[in-house]
Amino acid sequence: MRKNEISALLREHARSKLSPTENERSTVSRIYAAIQAVLGANNCLQIGSYPRFTAVSPLHDLDVLYILGAWNPASHSPATALQAASNQLKASFRNPTPWRVKVTPQTHSVSLTFSDERGKEILSVDIVPAFISGVNEFREHTYVVPEIAQRGHAARARQYQRIQEQHIEMKWIKSDPRGYISVSHRVNNLNADFRKSVKIAKGWHYSCKKLFDSKLKSFHIEQIITSYFVEDGNSDIFDAVFRFFVELPDWIRRPQIRDRADENRFIDQYLEDLGIPERRAIIEARDGFLIKLENFESNPDVGNLLKAEQRERRSASEQYLFDQNIPVLEEHAISIEALALQGGGWRQSLLDKLGLIKRDRQIRFRVRPVTFQVDLFKWKVKNDDASKQPRGEITDNRTRSDPEHTVYDGNHYVECYAIRKNICIAKARQLVTLDRSP
Repeated sequence: MRKNEISALLREHARSKLSPTENERSTVSRIYAAIQAVLGANNCLQIGSYPRFTAVSPLHDLDVLYILGAWNPASHSPATALQAASNQLKASFRNPTPWRVKVTPQTHSVSLTFSDERGKEILSVDIVPAFISGVNEFREHTYVVPEIAQRGHAARARQYQRIQEQHIEMKWIKSDPRGYISVSHRVNNLNADFRKSVKIAKGWHYSCKKLFDSKLKSFHIEQIITSYFVEDGNSDIFDAVFRFFVELPDWIRRPQIRDRADENRFIDQYLEDLGIPERRAIIEARDGFLIKLENFESNPDVGNLLKAEQRERRSASEQYLFDQNIPVLEEHAISIEALALQGGGWRQSLLDKLGLIKRDRQIRFRVRPVTFQVDLFKWKVKNDDASKQPRGEITDNRTRSDPEHTVYDGNHYVECYAIRKNICIAKARQLVTLDRSP
């Protein structure tokens, strides 16, 4: 499938399946306006992925800064202001939703929790205190906020509990939410594929969290993809998504994205706490995505593509085209000629589609002549995962052993890839199934 066709499918899925619905957007607007009506429009700033246009549906969490004035290191306790805000919200907040709302004061925030009649939480809003501390390059205010504001909603609840139990003093850090919003808006105004690319990656990660306890953070995903579009404002959604997944193992190797508000801090600092099993789980899910992308032609369903599946490589030699930064964008068709050579009492013959063959046979694989330009043919031999020799290496021009020798039981295959300008423009597969009959 050509790149423009895959890109069109990715864009449509991001728009119709991942973007907040009109009802969700209307609900957020009404809730935010109701909060502003109580606390003052000039004192509130909506932050997070929603105002950056990178939120995905369904929406569960929203964040609002409650601006308390200028930063004073000698006196920055927000307790009094937060308690007053909590009291005001309890007394005056006009709930614009059909759900029940509960106002809960925390040590360094006030939360509004919206639940249905059965008590199921639908949406939560955290109102976090902030003090003005300076301006960014866009001449917008920067802030000092509680360290907990950098955590997700679930992590905040756990941290609040630790603070209360262990009497920990809250740290305050510099923050530039307006800067992140401005960069996101500017990039998106130049290329709407930016926010759609982010949503595709976040949609995959949302599925990952259902499959395993993924430690990858959505804001980290967003900033990686932001860097691609800042670097090249003409990036296509396919290029950005493919690059993100190809480079993901390098992005999670160590912290490397500096915080806008503090160059001594990294927004991906959490990677320092990731263990080998946690990194491996992310990489195996990433492999699962890219393997499905390589085979997208056979199942052009973006929903299935984003459904997280982990693929554990069966040997150190197992390779895929994406390991060599080669995308599969099929424009042509090729076919493989698999010739079982004469020997051992067997006549020379061509394998059929099923590739049924006895042990101790030799097979020579060739690609049938093509009429289009090709820079290079690559070959992959993949033995059955249960085989004593799983294999899976990719070689140029010929298979690693030419001819190949049938030894191990199982369902194997050989693939050929036609490469032009570092893109796989055609591929073919030949099954090789060892016949166990006498």
